[in-house]
Amino acid sequence: MSKEKKETIISYFLVLIGVVVYVSLVFNNNVWLDEAFTASLVRTDMAGVLERSMADTLPPLYNIILKLSTDIFGYVIPVMKLTSVVPMILTMVLSATVVRKRHGFVTSTLFTLALMSMPNLLFFGVEIRMYSLGFFFATASGIYAYECIVDSNKKNWIIFTVLSVLAGYSHHFAFVTVGLVYFYMLLHFIIKDKANIKRFFFCLIGTFVLYFPCLLVTLKQFKSVSGYFSMPEITLPVFIKYCRYPYTVGVTPLTIILAVSVFALIIISIVRLYKDKKSDILFYAIACFSIYYLVLLFGTAISKVMTANIFVDRYLFFAIGLLWLFYSIEITQFKNPRIHYAAAILIILCGISGYVKEYKIEYTESADEIINFLDSNVENGDVLYTLEDNEEMAFCLPFYEEDLTNYEDLNEAVNASENADSDIYVSVIDYYDYDFKEIKDLGYTPEFEGDFAFDRYKIKLYKLYK
Repeated sequence: MSKEKKETIISYFLVLIGVVVYVSLVFNNNVWLDEAFTASLVRTDMAGVLERSMADTLPPLYNIILKLSTDIFGYVIPVMKLTSVVPMILTMVLSATVVRKRHGFVTSTLFTLALMSMPNLLFFGVEIRMYSLGFFFATASGIYAYECIVDSNKKNWIIFTVLSVLAGYSHHFAFVTVGLVYFYMLLHFIIKDKANIKRFFFCLIGTFVLYFPCLLVTLKQFKSVSGYFSMPEITLPVFIKYCRYPYTVGVTPLTIILAVSVFALIIISIVRLYKDKKSDILFYAIACFSIYYLVLLFGTAISKVMTANIFVDRYLFFAIGLLWLFYSIEITQFKNPRIHYAAAILIILCGISGYVKEYKIEYTESADEIINFLDSNVENGDVLYTLEDNEEMAFCLPFYEEDLTNYEDLNEAVNASENADSDIYVSVIDYYDYDFKEIKDLGYTPEFEGDFAFDRYKIKLYKLYK
C-alpha cells in the first residue's frame, strides 16, 4: 500500500472517530434556555418559522435547516442535536480532504484532532443553535481563501464566495469573521498579487449581492436589539477572559500548557515572517490566528457604541476553527516528529478532558422526570408562571410540554386560568428567593409538587389551589 493511500485511510478514520465522539453526545433530552427557544421556534410550519426568524435577532438559515431535519426525521431532541453535529463533521471532512491536499498529512491530522478536542467545540457542536453551522461556513471560508490565493480559478472563487455568504446567513459574527478573511485577502492581492485583484473585487460584488436580502433583515432586526437584548458589559477582566477563551480546557495545567504553546508558536511565526516576508503560508497562518482577536476587538468596540451590548464570548466561536488551523499549520513547520507527536498528545489530552466534561453536561441530569410529570399532569390550557430572572423555565417547560402556556405577569396567568378553568403551575428556580405572599394575597395556596433537575437547572414546582 502506498504512503498516500495509508494517509488517506488514516485521515478518514480520524473523521470517523470524530463522528463517533460528537454523535455519542446527542442521545439525551436535556435543553437549556437558548436551545428551548430555537426548538420551539421551529414547532410550526415553514411560513411560521420564517416569520418567527424575522422577529428574532439572528439570521434564519439554521432555523430553516432545523425545520427541514425535524420534518424529515422527527421532532425529537437527538435529531435536533444531530442537525448541529453535521456541520462539525463537514469541517472535519474538509480537513481530511482540502486541508490535507494543500497543507499535508500532519497538518490535516492535527487539525482534525483539534476539531473534536479543543475547548468549546464539543459544547457548541451539539447545541441546538446556529453556532456549529456558522463555525463550518466561517472556517471553510478561511480554508478556501488560501485555495483562491494559491490556485485562483473560477471553481475556488465560487466556492469561497458561497461559503462566505452562507456564514452571513448563519450568524452575524460568523460574517464578521469572514469579513476579516476578506480583509487579509485584499492585503495579499494589493501587496503580492495585483494580477488577480480583479477576481477579488468580482467576489466582493457577488458576496454583497447574495448577502443583500439577509442584510435588509439584519438591519430591521437590529432596530429591536436595544429593546430586550443585552449581554454582560465588557470590562477589562471580561476582555481578558475572552482572550483566553479558546484555551480554557477545564484542567488548569492543560489550559496553561495549551495557551503557552499557542502564544509561543505565534511569536516564533512572527519572527519567521519577519525573516521571510515573501512567505504566503506564514502570512496566511498568522492571519488565521489574528482573526480571533480582531473579532474580539470588533465586538468590544461595537458594543461600546451601541445602546446595548450585543457581544458575548460564544460569538468568538466562529473564529476558533481558524485559530486551530494556524496551530496545525505552524506545528508542522517544525521538522522534528517529536514536536508533532507532542502536539497531538496535548490535543488528545484536551479532548479527553473536554469529552468527560461535555458528557456530564449532556447525561448527568436527565429531563425524564420533569417530562414524565408534565405529561401525566398537564392538560391543554394549563398555565405556567415562572419565578426566575432569565426566562429559563418560561421557555424550557413549555418546550417539554406544549399544552403548558407561560405568562410573565401573575395577574395575566390567574385571569387566563380562571377564563379557561385550568390549573396554574409555578416554577421557582433554585437561585430565586420567593415567599409566595403575592400569590397568597390573590387567594391561592401553593402545593409543592416536587424538586426537578435537568441540564444546568434545578427547580421547585408548585400547583396553585384556590
